[in-house]
Amino acid sequence: MSARSTACIHKAYRLHLFKQINEPLNVSSPFSVNLLPKDCQQVALFLDVDGTLYEIENSPSLIKPCFRLQKKLHTIRNRLQGALGLISGRTLDDLDRLFDKNKISFAGNHGAQLRDALRIKEYQANTGNIKRIAHKIEELLNGKKNIEIENKGSSLTIHFRNSTIDRKEIDRIIMELTKRDRSLTLLKGKEVLEVKPLSHNKGTAISYFMRTKPFIKRRPIFIGDDETDEDGFETVNKKGGWSVRVGNHKRSKANFFLPNVKSVHEVMKQLLKSR
Repeated sequence: MSARSTACIHKAYRLHLFKQINEPLNVSSPFSVNLLPKDCQQVALFLDVDGTLYEIENSPSLIKPCFRLQKKLHTIRNRLQGALGLISGRTLDDLDRLFDKNKISFAGNHGAQLRDALRIKEYQANTGNIKRIAHKIEELLNGKKNIEIENKGSSLTIHFRNSTIDRKEIDRIIMELTKRDRSLTLLKGKEVLEVKPLSHNKGTAISYFMRTKPFIKRRPIFIGDDETDEDGFETVNKKGGWSVRVGNHKRSKANFFLPNVKSVHEVMKQLLKSR
C-alpha cells in the first residue's frame, strides 16, 4: 500500500484519544485509534475473530493460522500490557490452533469457555440437550446437502453458507426445537445459527475479563462484525467503552463502525505505531 493510500485511510478512520480519552464519543462514527503511550495503559482491546480478524470462509475449518497476525497480536498485547482478549464463537482448542497458544486471553464458545493468563473457567452446558437438538436437526433436514452441524459440546453451530435450502425453513426448524428448552437461546449470525445456553454470551465474557488483571479499571474497546457480537457491544457501552461493528449494518448497538476486515487491520497498525 502506498504512503498516500495509508494517509487517506488514516484520515478517514482517525479517532484522536490523547487527553480526550475520557470524553464521550459520537454515535455511529468511523473508528480508528492514535494512542500516546500513557493512553495504552488506560484501554483494553477485545476482538472477534471470524469476520473481524479473518475474512469469513465457506467453512470455519478453512481458516488457517497466520504467523504475521500472531506476531501482530502479540506485539499489541505487549503494548497494552496484556489487556488484549479474543472473544469468539470458536472453541478454545480451535483458537489455540489459529493463535498458537500464546498468552492472549481467550473467550471461546460465545463466553462458555474463558482463559486468561492464570486460569481456565468453563460454563458446563447440558450437553445431552445440545446433542439431542443436533440429532433432531439432522433428522428434520432429512439429508439435505451442504448443511454443516458443528457440535461444540456447550453450544451448537449450524452453517448453511453453501446450502440452497430456504433460510426461513432452517430458522423455523431450529427455533421450534430451541424454544422447548428455556435454558437455551438461538443466535442468528452470518449464514449461521447458534444454539447456546442463555447464561453466557460475549458480553458476559467481556465482563469477566474486566474484573481481572490486567483489564481492571481500563476502558474497553470491542470490535466485532455479527449479531452474535451485539451482547458484547451492549456490555462495552455500559462500561463507557467503544463498541465497533465491522461492515455495513443499519441496526447495531455499536457506537462506531469500520467497513471491512482490512480496516480492522489498519486500526491494529495504528496501535502498533503508538509509542
